Amino acid sequence: MIKQICRAWLIVLVIVSSWSVATMAQTSEAGAKLVVGYVEVEDDPRYEPIRTAERIILKAPHRPYAGAVVGIDDAAALVRVTRTTLVLERFTAAPGKAAEAIAKAAKERGVSLFLLDLPADEIRSATAVLKGTPALAFNVSASEDALRRELCAAEIVHVTPSHAMRADALLQHLVSRKWRDVVLLEGPEPGDAAEVAALQRSARKFGVRIVAHQKFKLGNDPRDRELNNPALLTAINRDYDVVIVADEGLEMARQLPFRTTRPRPIAGTTGLEAEAWHWTWDRSGGPQLNGRFQAKSGGQQMSSSDWAAWMAVKMISEALLRTGSSDIAVMKRHLIQSGTAPGGGFDGGKGLAVSVRAWDQQVRQPMLLATPLAIAAMAPVDGFLHQTNRLDTLGDDAAETPCRLDQRSR
Repeated sequence: MIKQICRAWLIVLVIVSSWSVATMAQTSEAGAKLVVGYVEVEDDPRYEPIRTAERIILKAPHRPYAGAVVGIDDAAALVRVTRTTLVLERFTAAPGKAAEAIAKAAKERGVSLFLLDLPADEIRSATAVLKGTPALAFNVSASEDALRRELCAAEIVHVTPSHAMRADALLQHLVSRKWRDVVLLEGPEPGDAAEVAALQRSARKFGVRIVAHQKFKLGNDPRDRELNNPALLTAINRDYDVVIVADEGLEMARQLPFRTTRPRPIAGTTGLEAEAWHWTWDRSGGPQLNGRFQAKSGGQQMSSSDWAAWMAVKMISEALLRTGSSDIAVMKRHLIQSGTAPGGGFDGGKGLAVSVRAWDQQVRQPMLLATPLAIAAMAPVDGFLHQTNRLDTLGDDAAETPCRLDQRSR
């Protein structure tokens, strides 16, 4: 009788235990949800097709939303460990209304993590809304140096590389090849001026000589031939090694190869470009990431902004995993401190671990020097040294910027 009673209790315990395990599994599967808000604006001019005067499309930029989607898919495997599911929600605002969209998403949807696919002026407005809140935003597409230096917002991590990082990567490569004499051509757009300013700063930093700085004028007016003809623009008295062009519109840039006075390589907006990512990158898991992106995007080639959106989600998911907390302050602290810990940082698919600079919250990262169909080199280039982290030879080091977020709390 006693044996029968014990056997019955044992069966009950097994059933209860099985129910408890099943309940725990359901809870784990349901888990908590952490929403990541992808914020963009309608009619963003950065994604308008770049056309010639004859309406030929030279370039058709795309929004990096698919990169964020791939990041969410990659993070799905962490759900069983973190019991938190990352959910991506897309918020499209009217021009000038991105800050309002962010405020609404935070209030009505409880969103505290954002990917900002916004022009620089929209990011400035968004910062006013984010300031002093527990939210954390990741800039995935704006390269302006002023966002890192003057704006200097503690609520924003800049994943996309700055103009300064791109310029430093390019000029490191030129110096390593002993191509120090440069002709610099500047277009009429504000973005061209920003790129030129970064190149001039980088030239002083690495000892590159800008032997001529020419501002070109688009058009076919024969009266302006010295300003719109590639041969005449590059017909200077001094010899030079490279022509660097800053031309967002690509109209002059596309005409330069094989039309300069001297047979010289072209870099900058065309020819050799410094990028965060390139679709031909074939190391450190690059082909696999490119393949996942192409499958998700319908065959598009992965761009630097796509990589930045993917990397932002990856950093969020890994911070969630490593801290075991969805508290934004805890996750942010991990993001900032990971770069200083031995073996810290995040795998960005580019060989060297990426991490966040404490002083301006720019993601330090290797840069790819790419031609249209291949990777020519990677920066930082061998021989360019730093006392703590070679990646800090690219862009603003702590002593080179007015932004010192690491000292504000002292």
